[in-house]
Amino acid sequence: MSVQIVLLTHERELDRASNTGQLALRAFPELCRRVIWSRTRPEAALLAMLESGQASLLFPAESEACAAPAPASRLAAGRDPWAAEPATQAAETCEPDTIVILDATWQEARKMLRQSPYLRTAARRSLTQPQASRFTQRRNQIPGGLCTLECIIALFDAANLKAEAARLSDDFARWEQAARG
Repeated sequence: MSVQIVLLTHERELDRASNTGQLALRAFPELCRRVIWSRTRPEAALLAMLESGQASLLFPAESEACAAPAPASRLAAGRDPWAAEPATQAAETCEPDTIVILDATWQEARKMLRQSPYLRTAARRSLTQPQASRFTQRRNQIPGGLCTLECIIALFDAANLKAEAARLSDDFARWEQAARG
């Protein structure tokens, strides 16, 4: 599996020293790119990929109930509005694709999802292999929540990009160590 990552970045993340997405952007610019999130004016190329199904949004399935209202089509069809979308797949089993990651705090990411119709209706993926986060730079993390870089590492690993995943894991460990002092 090949993978391309789009970091849909909240504007507040651009200047945060605790932003982990920057590590992936520096290490693998050929696999990762950044798009600044806009609620009302999304990047045309990103919008087209999401609408056509060429890209999917990485977001935890169990967070959907608190993160975003169900699309109107699900309500009209009489389906459970909080059940996982039929298009939601485990990241480890998907075909080659572009994956959009909300690069923000968990609170900001939920807000981005809730305020962006184009994200609420996008096909979704979630990581199925639970792992504890190593990220210690921010408070108020959700239980089981991973930082942006940990998600990218898991996606690279699932895409059989083992050397790239290992490099990011090493970079992350060094970055965390330096931040601790």
